[in-house]
Amino acid sequence: MPALTIDMTCLTSSGIGEEGLSESELQDVAPRAAVAVQETRKAHAEGKVGFFEAPRARDVASRVLEYARRLPPEIENFVVLGIGGSSLGGRALYTALAKPLDPLHARSKGMPRRLFFPDNVDPCTFHALLKLCPPENTVFNVVTKSGSTVETAAQLLIVLDRLSRALGEQRVRKHLVVTTDPDKGPLRRVVRDMGLESFEVPSNIGGRFSVLTPVGLLPAAAAGLDVHGILDGASAMARRVADETSVFRNPALLLASALYLHDQRRGRNIHVLMPYADGLYDAAEWFRQLWAESLGKARDLKGNTVHVGPTPVAARGATDQHSQVQLFMEGPDDKVILFLTVKERGLEVQIPRGVLGEYDDFAYLGGHGLGELLDAERKGTQLALTREGRPTATITLERQDAIALGELLMLFQAATAFAGSLYGVDPYDQPGVEEGKRLAFGLIGRKGHEAYAEAASQVMKALGDPRFIL
Repeated sequence: MPALTIDMTCLTSSGIGEEGLSESELQDVAPRAAVAVQETRKAHAEGKVGFFEAPRARDVASRVLEYARRLPPEIENFVVLGIGGSSLGGRALYTALAKPLDPLHARSKGMPRRLFFPDNVDPCTFHALLKLCPPENTVFNVVTKSGSTVETAAQLLIVLDRLSRALGEQRVRKHLVVTTDPDKGPLRRVVRDMGLESFEVPSNIGGRFSVLTPVGLLPAAAAGLDVHGILDGASAMARRVADETSVFRNPALLLASALYLHDQRRGRNIHVLMPYADGLYDAAEWFRQLWAESLGKARDLKGNTVHVGPTPVAARGATDQHSQVQLFMEGPDDKVILFLTVKERGLEVQIPRGVLGEYDDFAYLGGHGLGELLDAERKGTQLALTREGRPTATITLERQDAIALGELLMLFQAATAFAGSLYGVDPYDQPGVEEGKRLAFGLIGRKGHEAYAEAASQVMKALGDPRFIL
């Protein structure tokens, strides 16, 4: 039995009438959807793409678990130095599967480690993190597939200097572990020269598709999470979606097709993922990068200028009912809302009866639970949107556990790959990001990027018009 179900009725005319997709629209896209599955499978068969195969690599799971078991008892903190796809997947696993507010809990020696994902180079945050994590109690996991990501490189230099000063150069190796390309890149050279322990990102799996590789699994193992359960769930979803070409029997294909049609035919190019479980919010942030970076492209596969791509938004239920839902309800009809919820939370906090019972505005809550209230708010919000003809879908995890999360992550990865084919773009590259990186390298003086430094200088000269600086 699947650990995850997705109800897409309210994306269609069956749920919201003429504002939803008709069966004929879905039938029209069905042949192209079937091709999307075939193209994705062909890319896997040829070794160009590998995310479907990642859950089968149980030797990788064994290696990360063995590494976690070897961590000495005094190691309390595991800090992931990575950004974007090198950080978001691991963070999504941790916040969903570890105990809530896990970094705030006291540690006993040898217990699962607390994780930190600085994910940025804000000096205030990074300085505070270094003060919080003493070198002798911390392992730093440097994660970058290319080995040259500028933010991660900067963090590594700072950490290397700090570890060397505090522990001596001979002990540095015990406090660093690297996840990068198996063969190439400057970080792989550092690994060889310094004799660092390392893990590999398969060459055919890009950063934003890498959560089921050591990028996500090594931090998960350090935190004591159920690594094999995550892979079991991902494998189960892969079996459901990897080969099924019918848009009506493949959940990832139907989701990709419905979101594509709402964007291209109905002008609904903003796709909101709204978890009603705090532990799943980071999964929404992970999805945001996956959907945006994979599908937002200037050119299609034939080289034509197209400028396509939906805009993903992460929202939090019920918090964002008080900030964004007014816009979703009555603003431009340019959004699709995907609710994400958990059926069996495993814990409830009861609202006591009789407290302020003399006030009707409070008394009605007595005897209910906070989870019950959260579910009622989600259902009420979806019902209100449905009555306005605004399209929604609901993804329900049976439990917020490793198997369900593995299914969820694979569902979104597959849907992204299929959507790339429907849009006619390469979902695995990111040329827009690369251009920005090169200009940043030029600005900061990296060798070989002098032309980009000059280009950046010309752009900067255009800035600073005194008429618009107030």
